[in-house]
Amino acid sequence: MSPEVVARKLTRMSQYMGELLPYRQSPYEAFWADHYKVERLIELLVMAASDIVIHLLDSRGEPPPASYRSAFLQAGETGLLSAELSRSLALGAGLRNILVHEYEEIDYRLLHGSLPRILDDMARFIEECLPYGA
Repeated sequence: MSPEVVARKLTRMSQYMGELLPYRQSPYEAFWADHYKVERLIELLVMAASDIVIHLLDSRGEPPPASYRSAFLQAGETGLLSAELSRSLALGAGLRNILVHEYEEIDYRLLHGSLPRILDDMARFIEECLPYGA
């Protein structure tokens, strides 16, 4: 993946985060009124982050990861991302799977409470990946 594509994806992630930011400290009722929008923004963030990670791992000659979760963990193991962030993003990949595939019942109160962590993790991801988009 060229640096220009990485930069474009990081910019798009920043836009998604801007749309998600009003829900960071919003009352549950405001979140609930737009919960499908919030779910989609989280999905888009995780997919963009994993796409970047998978391509960066590939460009380093790493074996292809089997899942979004394993891609984030592998990014931490290879030093592409910090270990702490990679573990947190791996959990986010699991959340994305629950949202998209409805493997489990979604606990919307928990999701609402998780928004600050999601936004913080994605901000750190963008920060750690900025050099790859230069």
